[in-house]
Amino acid sequence: MSFQISKLRADRVGPPPLPARQSLPQVKNQDRPSFAEHLHKACDETGCRTNFSMHAQVRIESREIDLKPEMLHRIDRAIDSAAGKGAEKALVMLDDLALIVGVKNRTVITVVDGQAMKENVFTSIDSAVIA
Repeated sequence: MSFQISKLRADRVGPPPLPARQSLPQVKNQDRPSFAEHLHKACDETGCRTNFSMHAQVRIESREIDLKPEMLHRIDRAIDSAAGKGAEKALVMLDDLALIVGVKNRTVITVVDGQAMKENVFTSIDSAVIA
């Protein structure tokens, strides 16, 4: 009986490399305006000052989350409140949505709906706001 023993390569020190990240699907429904178009129109109506990262926009479109102008206004107020307390990265709870927000640049980094929120852990935040 013979066994083959392979030598460890010196350049493979440490844990194995992580698999490549899967990109989020780009969802484009021809019957509906894009989220960016919807956002610009709603912000013109309400005067909101909130930005949305591309990641957040893709999440909103792929999960068909409908952000109404009133909701954008509530997000603005939540960011104002977090900024007033010196927050840098906040979890904003809005109805059945959770938004991670970079407070200083007023940018929604990601959005999680109620379905995906179960058993989810939010890290690297320094505050939470119930909007």
